[in-house]
Amino acid sequence: MHAWNVSVLSETTSDTEPTLLVEFGTGKYVFNASEAVGRSWLASHHSFRKTRALFLTAAGTHRCGGVTGLLMLCADAAVPKMDIIGPYGLMHYLATMRGFTYRPTMAVKAIEAPSAPVQLMQEGDKPPPPIFKDDLLTVYAIPIYPSPPEADGQLSNMAAEPTSGSVDRTLKRKRTPSPSASAKRRAPPVTDHTIDTASPVPRTLVSRARSPQFDTRSLSSEDAQEWRKLMLQDMFPMQEPALLDPALSKKEKARLAQVQGKKVTIAHDSEGAPSQPRMPAQSVPQEARLRRLPPLAEGDASVPSVLPTLAYLLVGPSVRGKFDVKKAEALGLPRGPIRSRLAAGETVSFEVDDGQGGKTMRSVRPEECVGPSEMAQSVLILDVPTPAHIPSLVASFVDSPFFSQYRTKSEAMPTKHPLHAIFHLCGEGVLEDPRYKDFMNGFSDETHHIISSREHTANKITFGKSALIQAKLHQLDADMFAIPKYSMTPTRDFSSVTGLPAKAMLSHRDLIVHVRPPKPPMKDDKAKEDEFNTLIQSGSLPELSDSVKERFAAVTAQVNKRIGRGSPAAQPGDDIVITALGTGSAVPTPTRNVSGTLIQIPGHGSILLDCGEGTWGQLARTFGDDPARASGVWHVLRDLKCIFLSHMHGDHHMGVSKILQMRAQMNPPPSEPLYVVGHRSHLMYLVERQELEDLGLADPTGNGVVTILSDALNWRPPRPYGRNSMHDEPFMDFETARQNANAMCRALGLQSFTAVDVLHRVRCYGCVIHHEDGWSIAFSADTMPTDNLVRVGRGATLLIHEASMSPEEEQLARQKAHSTSAQAIDIGRRMGAQKLLLTHFSARYPGMPPRRGDGEESRWPVIGLAFDYSRIRLGDMWKLNMYLPAIQHAFNELGEEEPLEIDLTKLQ
Repeated sequence: MHAWNVSVLSETTSDTEPTLLVEFGTGKYVFNASEAVGRSWLASHHSFRKTRALFLTAAGTHRCGGVTGLLMLCADAAVPKMDIIGPYGLMHYLATMRGFTYRPTMAVKAIEAPSAPVQLMQEGDKPPPPIFKDDLLTVYAIPIYPSPPEADGQLSNMAAEPTSGSVDRTLKRKRTPSPSASAKRRAPPVTDHTIDTASPVPRTLVSRARSPQFDTRSLSSEDAQEWRKLMLQDMFPMQEPALLDPALSKKEKARLAQVQGKKVTIAHDSEGAPSQPRMPAQSVPQEARLRRLPPLAEGDASVPSVLPTLAYLLVGPSVRGKFDVKKAEALGLPRGPIRSRLAAGETVSFEVDDGQGGKTMRSVRPEECVGPSEMAQSVLILDVPTPAHIPSLVASFVDSPFFSQYRTKSEAMPTKHPLHAIFHLCGEGVLEDPRYKDFMNGFSDETHHIISSREHTANKITFGKSALIQAKLHQLDADMFAIPKYSMTPTRDFSSVTGLPAKAMLSHRDLIVHVRPPKPPMKDDKAKEDEFNTLIQSGSLPELSDSVKERFAAVTAQVNKRIGRGSPAAQPGDDIVITALGTGSAVPTPTRNVSGTLIQIPGHGSILLDCGEGTWGQLARTFGDDPARASGVWHVLRDLKCIFLSHMHGDHHMGVSKILQMRAQMNPPPSEPLYVVGHRSHLMYLVERQELEDLGLADPTGNGVVTILSDALNWRPPRPYGRNSMHDEPFMDFETARQNANAMCRALGLQSFTAVDVLHRVRCYGCVIHHEDGWSIAFSADTMPTDNLVRVGRGATLLIHEASMSPEEEQLARQKAHSTSAQAIDIGRRMGAQKLLLTHFSARYPGMPPRRGDGEESRWPVIGLAFDYSRIRLGDMWKLNMYLPAIQHAFNELGEEEPLEIDLTKLQ
């Protein structure tokens, strides 16, 4: 019943960061959710069913970039509730997602760990309180802070600047720095920042929010946290109230029901026990909800000056000893409930025959017929982003009586809960630091050490099915369908690292560690076959059938023949390269990521049209992330001048913070600014995220991120946003936005950059780009067919249009406010576009999207279908048009044409 294990769901690669999945028979717990974790999960054999909690080791994009997608996937898979646990800053991070995260069917509770070191929270020999506990798992949190070099051997200096490369950042606090001192003297108050979204928010705060004079910037400390809590309740309004708490009187329950604005009837299940009703949480006015969040730390002395990283100690359930029936019968113990009481640890008394015709009482203690209880096993998860975090981590296991018992080799002082495994998430320079090796060797020789370290891990392909498709198409056109970049050799050889514990090994995807019953780490035998990486190791490309080879050869011959007759006359824009980074729709699939399209303009720079979760990984796979590579992703990132975000649906913009974070880390920094064009909600989201991590919005050099309100670029006056705090939102100034847009156009050699309002469920803009060289590109974003795009994009060199549905699904497309492929073709014809690239395909079509059977495409001059990683030179798009029948044949034969509607409820 209490068997449990830890699986490596994703690993350190270009696409992903480490994510661990703890599984019991009746519950699952996720540790970290970086970008693409949802896609990794969908590609695995694991289901979302029974997921209970998500634990985060840091509050930032590095560890949380996939939280939004994961929560929505779990909600759509009928997970009823979720606890989210993390360090201080977690609530702010979650509240920044309020503009694009909403699921009314799942209850969410957020818990922030206390900020003070565990040594200060522990009273004598009494263990610190767990941050999380249910019937299966008890979890303790260990805050870890970076310390300056001169503080080695001390606890973390809370006021110190994080070491270069740290994922942590100093918060903006207006107070005089304290002198250097021990953290035992300078630690922040031992404050439990637990935010329980099942409890009511003070009615006074909700009432204040309805006032026209209400200003979120005036909130601090507890009020600021309560406001963030309100935002989370607004995102997940179906909260579980505390009405069933037996400690509440009828009067208190009535008051609570009144506060939450709904009369609640306590229902009962078939056994007469009260069920768990849900009620919508109280809400705040729309105007107040859309205002900027309270500042995270400015002027608030109750929070740490540096955001901590959390380590977690996981303790499984204790298991009672087995009941010995033979001993029980020898003692005369009668059958029935009395045996259950004894098995539960209770001494029982019962009557027995005294041998003389009478009765006498006999008492039996549990140990007389119940075997010894099995000690609960434990696991450590340590996130150590920089060597500067090592002293704080070591101090937690040296100075804390509770945690020190887990780090011992002494058989005379065995730990209460044997430590079966430690998962080490090591940043650059950590694993080979002598202090860290010494720390690792302080644990029992029986403990397994599973190490995740980017320096020592090969950059294997994560999404093998997508790469496999590309490798097949690569045999048709190696330039247009380049194989995603990978490396089977790490930067540093793990075997060369000396001084590690005997049971140390590298982590890898699909590794599983059985904690009870305990087993050594092994490959998960349920894991899906990794066909692509197996092929790479053999040094071969995927085999094609004779039929596909013949089709590929025939179409290649046709292309070469046309080239021999002379390619089409050169046109303006022929050298523009379009790279499809994500060609799927709302939900990523094993073969398609969510939206992202890169436009590279030689000699000027690049434009990124939409930026869904995982876009950074797609860029790194397309161009390679080797810093020495002249045409690699770092060059592309340095050359990126504009990111256009069409609307607030998460699959179109959740990857932007990762792109900006990576750009902010570049050394030397870019020499020109990056312009982000988006809605008010996009720009507000980035400003609020800047409170947690450096995204480049506050770059004093002027080469950071410059925001542009897309409404100011609309071809006609846009709809008003309503009342806004203009003085607090400089990006809402239309004139400033137009000035910034002019500077962006000059940098890219553009005549104009025009936003076009299209027809979608939310405020959504397409765009039309006109270049000084005479070419233009129109981008539809997500939309039903609209004349607006036809008017503004008339005569476009290229139209990039969504084609979510097949021609036969026009009614469904209308319901979802999308277009069919036939409607996209009609828009292109009416626009008079020279070329048409279709993208944004439904998850129903994992390989080749469906096409009309009446030859409609043949009446179109140049049409192409986008595939992830494909790079299309605009002057060569006629080739893609000629390739389509051969590609269609390849997918038909390979079975990729079968519909794959992703029904998340079936993943249970």
